Amino acid sequence: MNATCAPNTSRTRPGTQLRVVGLFRTPDRVTRRSPRRPWTALGWFVAVALLLHVAALVALDASWPNLRDPEYGKRVSRLRERVAENPGRPLALVFGSSRTCMGVKPDSWEDARPGTPHDPLLFNFGTVGAGPIQQLIALRRAYADGFRPVVVLLEYWPPVLRQDGSFAEQHRVGQRLRFDDVPVVRDYFRDPTRTERSMIIARANPIFANRERWLALASPKYLAMNQHANVPWRELDRWGWLPGMDVRPDDVETRRLFLDHYRPDYRRQFAGHAIHPDSDRALREAVSFARAQGARVGFFYLPESSEFQSWYPPAVERAAREHLTKLVDEFRVPVINARNWMTEDQLADGHHLSRTGAGAFAARFGRAVSAAFPAPGESP
Repeated sequence: MNATCAPNTSRTRPGTQLRVVGLFRTPDRVTRRSPRRPWTALGWFVAVALLLHVAALVALDASWPNLRDPEYGKRVSRLRERVAENPGRPLALVFGSSRTCMGVKPDSWEDARPGTPHDPLLFNFGTVGAGPIQQLIALRRAYADGFRPVVVLLEYWPPVLRQDGSFAEQHRVGQRLRFDDVPVVRDYFRDPTRTERSMIIARANPIFANRERWLALASPKYLAMNQHANVPWRELDRWGWLPGMDVRPDDVETRRLFLDHYRPDYRRQFAGHAIHPDSDRALREAVSFARAQGARVGFFYLPESSEFQSWYPPAVERAAREHLTKLVDEFRVPVINARNWMTEDQLADGHHLSRTGAGAFAARFGRAVSAAFPAPGESP
């Protein structure tokens, strides 16, 4: 008989099924995943995520502060090394803006200094983009981190004394603030509550909030795509100096291009310029704070080219000169006025010393610091 017999499914044993490719045996009971397993996995995920966040917070605020603010953190680690290498020498910390970062080159002073135990141990503690408020933050941090400078030098530069609108320093701080910066935030920021809330939010998700800095620290590939991510600390040397623009003294054309680039920016900076009360107050607080810790304090004014100086409106020039004179007279502190020390060919863009310019400037600056702050028993 040629008819195909259909299988008698009613007689098939439990657990056996027919498929196109044949027969296979399945368990009598279908194995089902425990409903607790997804929740267990989710619990482990949450626990690991929380652990990573806590570890990141500890790293950022305690163990490795350079992860939150690499520019500051790298200077701190280098400063500890230099202090350990030079026991007994009077520490002179130099605070300021990018002009300070690129202009004060302590290793060149080390090569030129007389070699006495009283030679100041200069260290560049500048901050890119800093004005008086960020100088105050860096100064307070330095003491909080255990440093006890004999001399504190504060940069004076009129363009950064403006704090209105978009010129306010708080716009240049970003996510670098620490909790011990909060007193300055509350005293000087326009909306301290909002800033503190941003700090808390950043700490609630520290990995995301600091991703760019961490990538810049860890990934050359990321740096290839984001060339400016680590500029403030990429080339920091052993003494806190940040090498500036490598413009040769005979490269007139490059200097001209830089001046043409910056001229509109500083014309806007000087239009309606006024020394903000917060800038004046921050400079005064920095002097008083350092003195209360036992330091001797002074101001310094770094070089500018004659063309850059010509951009100052007469009213701005006069107001700045009178303001600095008032501070010096009131606090009875020295000022190292190096504004006209260097020739045009040593300034890359009219207001930042070139690499060769910084090297040439260092020896004279170191001697000026020694003269302004003589060792006990020495005459000025």
